[in-house]
Amino acid sequence: MCLDFPAQIISRDAMQAVVEADGRRRRASTLLLPDAAVGDWVYVAAGHIVDRITAAEAAQITRELSVARGDMR
Repeated sequence: MCLDFPAQIISRDAMQAVVEADGRRRRASTLLLPDAAVGDWVYVAAGHIVDRITAAEAAQITRELSVARGDMR
């Protein structure tokens, strides 16, 4: 189980967003980054969006996590 990961916001309401990472959709709180918008790439930690990142940063983090897991994509 991964506690933190990069993802893209697919939809959102007042307090939560639906984010997509590795083809999976999950809910994440927007409390720490209330101006996060649909289409933004974000970093999610323990169910909370904690930072906005670029698509390139998201790809790099995903590659590094894959290598750390031994999953050579």
